[in-house]
Amino acid sequence: MAERRLPAAIALKRRFDLLIQSSILQIVWVSEEIVAQAWTIFEQFNVDKQWSFTDCVSYVVMTEQSITEAFTLDRHFSQMGFLRRPL
Repeated sequence: MAERRLPAAIALKRRFDLLIQSSILQIVWVSEEIVAQAWTIFEQFNVDKQWSFTDCVSYVVMTEQSITEAFTLDRHFSQMGFLRRPL
């Protein structure tokens, strides 16, 4: 009997759940306070840096969580002072 493969979405969800359970991955829910801080940063830096609101939310969360590296190709994270991986 041939082995049945799981649909990709279900397989991805199971792997995601394993990452959460193993503490390799942590979900940080965005609070009203984080949103307010992100808007302040967005208004301050968007004129010359062109950071998106999502970039600004990431900045607030990463700063609060003491995260120094980002897995991204987005140059804005270097502008923010984070180390980008991959470079």
